[in-house]
Amino acid sequence: MFLHCERSHAGYMTRLDGFQDLVVWQRARELTKRVYFITRLAQQESLLLNELRALPITMASKIAAAYETRGTFYAIEMLGLAKAAANGFKLQLTAFYMRGLVRQPEYEDLLERAVEIRQLLFELEYAFGFWYGQNDDEWET
Repeated sequence: MFLHCERSHAGYMTRLDGFQDLVVWQRARELTKRVYFITRLAQQESLLLNELRALPITMASKIAAAYETRGTFYAIEMLGLAKAAANGFKLQLTAFYMRGLVRQPEYEDLLERAVEIRQLLFELEYAFGFWYGQNDDEWET
């Protein structure tokens, strides 16, 4: 699922032309848009709000970096940072919710999206593990 291009025709998987074709990147961009939409009426800017908005962007950028460096240990590191951003997003979102700054349905929607992205990142990380040799010297450092 993580490599399926949602822009494909008749449900067939198409060739990946770039990181934009990764479903996990598409989901991170959708999460970014959704967060900005939900928080558009926030009365004041705060560190918590800025972090909540920034973390999905971080996810998307790390996914893009991982795709561009696939076949290297660096790609796995970037996916790890994307997973960390997904976890951070869940924590920030929960704090945002606990302060009454987002309603429960929106909280649950955003949380579900973050969990899906994290799962897709694990799947992509697994796939990337097959794209380079396990005997790579970088694995031992």
